Amino acid sequence: MRIVSRSSLPALLVLTLLCISAEPAARAPYIAPGDIDVKALLLGPPDDNSAEHRQEVDALLRYQDSRTAEDVKRCKDEEEVTVFAFANVLGSWFVEKDLPVTVELMQDVYKETKAVSAAAKKEWNRMRPPLADPRIKPCVTLEHTPSFPSGHATRGMAWAVLLAEMFPEKRDALMARGRQIGDDRVIGGMHYPTDVAAGQKLGAEFSKRLLAIDAFRTELDKAKAECLAVQKGVEVKKAQ
Repeated sequence: MRIVSRSSLPALLVLTLLCISAEPAARAPYIAPGDIDVKALLLGPPDDNSAEHRQEVDALLRYQDSRTAEDVKRCKDEEEVTVFAFANVLGSWFVEKDLPVTVELMQDVYKETKAVSAAAKKEWNRMRPPLADPRIKPCVTLEHTPSFPSGHATRGMAWAVLLAEMFPEKRDALMARGRQIGDDRVIGGMHYPTDVAAGQKLGAEFSKRLLAIDAFRTELDKAKAECLAVQKGVEVKKAQ
């Protein structure tokens, strides 16, 4: 067994500190949960004893009775939703394996919107519909985190706004797809309509603030350039 002498300890300490300092520092969030005053932005959910709440329950039961096999499949596919849920708008070229720069940026957006919506959920602590009313039978995995606002709706809207900035010619279709990701949480029985409306408002505010940050704009431009290059490559290949 090797014994380290006392005289060599300072040198080892210096070497360790140099190795630590050489590691890249973690990037600070573009937007942290405390940066958005969610209580000022969102009205909050209706009271459980209110007529509005009862109307929301009735709406969920109607969706439950009318949802199709196609609706169920889409809701299930969106449980672990990513930005590539927008491929049906942008095209078959929009796939994870070919877009590492876009993946990394949109994953950052995912993490930060999730942190913001999770902090907002704690402000109201609204119970999920199936836990509050046993008549509501979700077609997706039951989550036990608070219901208001919807995190899926927040992320769907944030991604839609950012992708629309990259592809303005597809803005309407992208925004519709972003709204659908949130709306499907109502169809799936996991959120009340007001949860989704609040999440969409939060996602729109989040993306608006992101687009005002120069450092984020720079990264978004890189992602756009990557997407356009891949899109053009696929189109050229198809034309050959």
